[in-house]
Amino acid sequence: MRDPVYDLYQMKADRLPAGVGSAWLRTKLDQPPPVADDWIFVGKERHPSKWTRAEMQEKGSCYREIPAWLTTRRAAAPKAVMTAELAAS
Repeated sequence: MRDPVYDLYQMKADRLPAGVGSAWLRTKLDQPPPVADDWIFVGKERHPSKWTRAEMQEKGSCYREIPAWLTTRRAAAPKAVMTAELAAS
């Protein structure tokens, strides 16, 4: 059986709720979000996870928020490594 294909959207940075680093929305093909001005179409998701497929079957869409502390930490990690390497030399 072939995996379902979904449309993938990312919320615009100026529309994110407080404390959220990024937000993602998956919808069925050719069914844009209700407030399309808040979202940027990223592309098609061709191999969704089993959790995404389950939520899509249950709700018809899949919304995920990535907390700001998680996105900030990932962005800061390479700088910390570089600083440690410079200090060691």
